[in-house]
Amino acid sequence: MVNDEEMRSGNILNLFLKFALPTVVGVVIAGIQGIIDGFFIGNAIGSQGLAGVTLAYPAYMVIIAMGVIIGIGASSLTALKLGKGNFRGALDIMHNAFSLCLLTGAVFTVAGLVFCETSINLLGASGTALAFAREYLRIIFIGSVFMILTIALDPLVRNDGRPRLCMNIMVAGVLVNLVLDYLFVMRMDMGMSGAAFATIISFALPAVMLMHYLFGSQARLRLRLKALKFKLGIQLKILRAGLPSFVMQFSLALVLFAHNYMLLRYGSELAVSAYGIIGYAFSIFYMLFEGIALGVQPIIGFNYGAGYYERVSKTLKLTMLSCIFIGVFGFVLIYLFPERVVQIFSQDDSELLEVTLQGMKFFMFSLLVEGIVLLTAIYYQSINRVRAALFIYLGKIFVVLFPLLFILPIFFGLDGVWSASPVTEYIMTLVVLVMLSKEFKFLRRHSAKTENKRQASTKPPSPAGSNSGKTEIEEKSRFVNFRPAEKKEIS
Repeated sequence: MVNDEEMRSGNILNLFLKFALPTVVGVVIAGIQGIIDGFFIGNAIGSQGLAGVTLAYPAYMVIIAMGVIIGIGASSLTALKLGKGNFRGALDIMHNAFSLCLLTGAVFTVAGLVFCETSINLLGASGTALAFAREYLRIIFIGSVFMILTIALDPLVRNDGRPRLCMNIMVAGVLVNLVLDYLFVMRMDMGMSGAAFATIISFALPAVMLMHYLFGSQARLRLRLKALKFKLGIQLKILRAGLPSFVMQFSLALVLFAHNYMLLRYGSELAVSAYGIIGYAFSIFYMLFEGIALGVQPIIGFNYGAGYYERVSKTLKLTMLSCIFIGVFGFVLIYLFPERVVQIFSQDDSELLEVTLQGMKFFMFSLLVEGIVLLTAIYYQSINRVRAALFIYLGKIFVVLFPLLFILPIFFGLDGVWSASPVTEYIMTLVVLVMLSKEFKFLRRHSAKTENKRQASTKPPSPAGSNSGKTEIEEKSRFVNFRPAEKKEIS
């Protein structure tokens, strides 16, 4: 377990490895659940099954988004509270986060069963693909509470200093999904229902294991049933702090929905199947970016809350280099072996292969910069600067991507649909680089100021009659109002 002293003074690289690597594995394992479904459905049912699960995926992502807003919001606030030494406040946030998971899980189950068919019909889909999507989603919504609990409790346990435990729990979940998907889909011929049941069971297992830790004696921030309350003020703070992550996940659902609509308009259900394969292949790298950024969130949040800005800057730079390396690696891999990547999900459909390769040659360029955009948004969220994170998420989707997605196909047809997302990533990269430049200047400036203040506080009192009183007042005046909006948000 990583203690507070190590968080504030330990080697940054060692902390990065302790938190980022297990978190990457955990995020990939959690996110790979849908990919596993795609693999078995694509090979057992074919392109129609792939189209069905791709049509259902936006609703699936909305459930994930609800877990993210609670988990990331609560873990961000908890890290800041612990950085300030406010243990009771951190524990109060944890209890309210758990109660919120149960409430939202019940709401999603009821609302999902009522509106799942309506959401799919909006795309204009029909026939077999629509039936497959409906069959898959009904079961997913029934087990949505387990999905929300797993996604939300994972960052809370990680924030408690147990990133390796989170990784092991997520690995157990994905192994269960693999085995059950094989049994239900390939051996028992349960089709879409089998894949959905396998997914829900594989989320239920990690949810139970995470709860066992948080309610057990090993947890530092231990939950107790009698302390579970619905404090509206605290839960609104959790939702507010996690709003950027919710917007990110919910926006991904909207992007999938919009892409599916445009692909049906300018292509066919075959193009939707191709988009599903591209999404599965590229989501691995997106999850690597997300895992690294989420892994350093406790380090950044704790040290920012404690005023160790130089450590925040070092952590951010190290994370940026890691994202760039992964992006270059992913680009080279897709560029050299595109056919093999596609054949993982569909081996015998030459027409589907051709359409998928056409889209993939556009999408692979986004890998080079996507990690920087995602990291910047999660960084601002880690220090509770919600407006800056929302600016990135909302600006990317609604100001840049959606206009391009509806304008480019008018001139370039299906290729315009494929190219909208990569063009968006490069435009947003320019925006976040300007934001990061200003942020690094702030961290350097206030790192020096905070260090001077700490040194001054350790000096013995000056003799009476000296001018030390004036100096102290001047020093206080330099710090009392720096970045007032951010200080207010942290508290």
